Amino acid sequence: MKKILLLLLAFCSFITYAAGELNMDEVNKYVSEKLNRDKEITFSYKINKTNNTLEGYSEEGKLVAVSSLKDDPGVVEMAGMKTKISEKNGKLNPVSEIYLPNGQLVVRNTYKFNRDTNIFLTGVVIAYVNGEVPYSADLKNFIDSIDRIQVENFENNKLALYTTYEINHKTQQITVKNGLSANVTITKAVLSINGLNGTMETYYENGKVNQKVAIKNGLFNGKVEKFSDKSGKLLGTGVMKDGLPDGEFIEYDETGKVISKVKYKDGKEIK
Repeated sequence: MKKILLLLLAFCSFITYAAGELNMDEVNKYVSEKLNRDKEITFSYKINKTNNTLEGYSEEGKLVAVSSLKDDPGVVEMAGMKTKISEKNGKLNPVSEIYLPNGQLVVRNTYKFNRDTNIFLTGVVIAYVNGEVPYSADLKNFIDSIDRIQVENFENNKLALYTTYEINHKTQQITVKNGLSANVTITKAVLSINGLNGTMETYYENGKVNQKVAIKNGLFNGKVEKFSDKSGKLLGTGVMKDGLPDGEFIEYDETGKVISKVKYKDGKEIK
């Protein structure tokens, strides 16, 4: 699953950072005119061994992206793959799909924008939530143009992971849900857009809360609680610091009786 995410981010960075090799104003004009005319465009990718680059071409043979394999080796994963962008549902509701060389669909992104937005930059939102890029005024302005990103990951033509990023512009929060489908949620995090502060919950298969944990600066920081999948009673408490156990973790049985106590410091158990 991590590889699929890397492919998604590699695609976004591949398109975004080709500016040094191509006239991106010309490329953007071409892509825009193609989508306005046909409502759809497909890119295919191949390695140029002479220049040690990965190149992206439209189905009409137009060179639209070039990325150095030396500077960005991760994009090599895109070789032989195809990406299809569709605006059949309108410019504010585009869909992008990534296909393996054998034709299998691996990622489908469905977007909901509130104004004209560069779809190729949307990967920065996911990268920000994952702690890979810092918060900035430019990022905030870009996030303001997005209402929702839905990411469907497929393995062997079957849906393997369903992720949504919902932007609440009034509360300035982003809700990230991961699940097996639109109806089965495994984790849900509600975070401030600036700072990624909030909480995350994980769920049992029956839909009841498994764990709750506080998040600060995008990392687990603060109280963590674990609950019973049957009664919903508290079964454990602890404290996290910068993503690591730090403090006393207490485990309870269904009656509330303490079963065990363990202390941690910077992720290591204190004997």
